[in-house]
Amino acid sequence: MRLENKIALITGASKGIGKAVAEGFATEGAHLYLVGHKDKKGLNEVMENCKSKGVTVNGGLFDVGNYTEIERMMEEVGKNFGGVDILVNNAGIINPTPFLEISPQQWDEVIKTHLYGTFYCTTETVRRFMKDKKGGKIINLCAPAAVRGSIGVADYASAKGGIYAFTKNAARELLAYNIQVNAILPVAKTRMTDSLAEFHGAEGKYLFHLADPSVLVSSFVFFASEESDYVTGQVLTVDGGMMC
Repeated sequence: MRLENKIALITGASKGIGKAVAEGFATEGAHLYLVGHKDKKGLNEVMENCKSKGVTVNGGLFDVGNYTEIERMMEEVGKNFGGVDILVNNAGIINPTPFLEISPQQWDEVIKTHLYGTFYCTTETVRRFMKDKKGGKIINLCAPAAVRGSIGVADYASAKGGIYAFTKNAARELLAYNIQVNAILPVAKTRMTDSLAEFHGAEGKYLFHLADPSVLVSSFVFFASEESDYVTGQVLTVDGGMMC
């Protein structure tokens, strides 16, 4: 029970990595506020799974790329739990598209969801819940495309590259408040990798052999627990050796 009685806010929790992390944190004793965007059914299922582990769970649907929605979300978190010890910025979208065919609208939506969402959730969580108590854990989500060239994901890669740099800089500025900010660069089978496999066709078939997101959970637990109190500003690649 390495997260016993900690309060964790997890975005993008209705499926994939967010779902696995939520259920893993619940197993470790964390109480949860879970955030989805449009999939109410999926979010409810994850919430029930987590409640069955004996922890308190609440949550709702919010657009993390909309600052007004984040303010409303934080008000709900405060009402339900009074604070946050752990923030996991996992919410994300992907729409594989050739670079020259990406519309301004798609670019804005992807950047806002990933990069703006990470910024909004981090600043509001720190200001409201972590700064005064001088402590907290923030875990961001990076991606292989942020550190190597790819095809069809220029918008997604740019957002994740921004999150990579944001993690380093936020970690440095929040040292004084004993808030550790780290990122995980994960590779596992999710709806995003399914989309990439479909986009790449035969060249992307290897993506269907990726591990289940549950293999990532222990890395998130490490960054969320006191075991990582002396670790900040780091980006941990958890990919089964894909980027060796």
